[in-house]
Amino acid sequence: MTRRMTGGLCALALLGAAWPAQAAQAAQVCAWIVESADKEGLHQFDLYLQADGEADVYYMMKGQGVTTENSRTYSPGKGTYVLHRGRTAKVWGFGTNVDAGADIDIVAEIHEYPKDIFDEKEPPLLGAATLRRHVPDDETTVPKAGPAARQCFTAPPPRPPGG
Repeated sequence: MTRRMTGGLCALALLGAAWPAQAAQAAQVCAWIVESADKEGLHQFDLYLQADGEADVYYMMKGQGVTTENSRTYSPGKGTYVLHRGRTAKVWGFGTNVDAGADIDIVAEIHEYPKDIFDEKEPPLLGAATLRRHVPDDETTVPKAGPAARQCFTAPPPRPPGG
């Protein structure tokens, strides 16, 4: 093999090794919370995420949940999630009866994917989606969320496997 061919093969091998790192790009991630209710008054709260590219995120559910003068219901949680380009994913859900006069305070914080999932320190915050409202005494249907309910932000490129 000639020196010229060897140099070309080395350059090709280096380019191939660097390709996955160059292909990974930041993604626009959007988060929103949907509230729905059935005829019996059971309200469902669901967190949806969607990205325009590959993204690894960590979500944390915060806020007070559903509160009245005498009660509080909530199911906060947290977890990691891998998002794929253009696919909408329901990553969390919670259901409860909601009485007239209740206050709803549900916050979905979206963080960078943690370097160590067992680390107690929260990873950097990327953005949050919130659902906060007071349930009026005369409410018969859940109000539809407007475009402001969808919060979008930039997530860093996914980490390489084992990285």
